[in-house]
Amino acid sequence: MSHQMSTASSQAPEETSAALPRSSAVVKAFSHAAEVTARHPVLAAAAKLALEHWMRAEAHRLVHNLHADDRMIASAARTIAARDAGCAVLMEQIDAWAATLVGPLRTSMLHSESLGQLISRLCIAWTRWRLLSIEGHPAAVPGAESALDQLTELCTAYDDLIADLRGGRRHLPVHQTSTGLYVAA
Repeated sequence: MSHQMSTASSQAPEETSAALPRSSAVVKAFSHAAEVTARHPVLAAAAKLALEHWMRAEAHRLVHNLHADDRMIASAARTIAARDAGCAVLMEQIDAWAATLVGPLRTSMLHSESLGQLISRLCIAWTRWRLLSIEGHPAAVPGAESALDQLTELCTAYDDLIADLRGGRRHLPVHQTSTGLYVAA
């Protein structure tokens, strides 16, 4: 991978972004981490991001449980904060990788989100859909079909971005607001 990173700046846009995974591979990484983690750094981070978002969603469920006591809610709130920090670190890792591979082309249009932010939104939509689907048949659970539609739309948007990056029509933001552990309050 270090050779890839060191030669990225000298390659054409279609060559440098060719290693960007399609949405189907990213979504597969959410539920099949063992199959993808060694193959691609973005897919490995996406698999870890799915675990963080899953634990975050479960903690949110506990916070909203009417039968939870104060200790349980406080513990869940700490879990949410820790999972938020974990998600931020993983998004920053994806963004750092993408910045070395897909440099900005000043002649192309700027995309509004970083790759890490978009993959995190994909993961949130996937997590929501999976949690709703677990509760029963997806067609019978209110919101499950809408969650799947949202995931499908985000997958299309992600694939469109990858195509635009490959074609040199878009570039990713260079400067992101730091979201990791060292953000000033």
